[in-house]
Amino acid sequence: MADSPERRKADRLQQRADKLEQTAEQQGERAFGMYGRFAGGQPLLTGHHSYRSARRAKNRADAASERAIDTFKAAQRAKAEAKWAKVKADAKDEITAVTSTRIRPWEPGDFQPGDIVTVRVFETSTSTYRVKRVNKKTLTLDGGGGGWDDPKREYDRVLSRTRDGQTVTNPADGDTE
Repeated sequence: MADSPERRKADRLQQRADKLEQTAEQQGERAFGMYGRFAGGQPLLTGHHSYRSARRAKNRADAASERAIDTFKAAQRAKAEAKWAKVKADAKDEITAVTSTRIRPWEPGDFQPGDIVTVRVFETSTSTYRVKRVNKKTLTLDGGGGGWDDPKREYDRVLSRTRDGQTVTNPADGDTE
């Protein structure tokens, strides 16, 4: 699982974020150095022979600072993207570990109203529900809102079923009951 496409993508994104962060640091140091001429607080003297070169130097330093800030913001976005990719890869690895040992997929006959099921809700999260109704293609789950918010989940999204205190992650294990 360690070398899954999702894991490689997360690693690439993390490397990109690290590189952007390093670039932003270098650009910030460079921009800081460009302001050295103005460190003493000497204002730009309009009409003085040094005004034009001082104005150009200040504009270059300002532009370098803006580039450093933009690169820093890009690095922060890249770090967030890398973190999200890692969370998705971890979730996928966890779900794959649970589902890879299955001999057969879940079927309507594996469930009855009142069972407790853990299902994938989104890419990275799971939720636990009580089965309200067993349908041909989905389970109707008790959302707790009196019926108006009862979710339906396909059988391939079920990770485990608990009945009478026994949790089953492989539907073939439940055949012995």
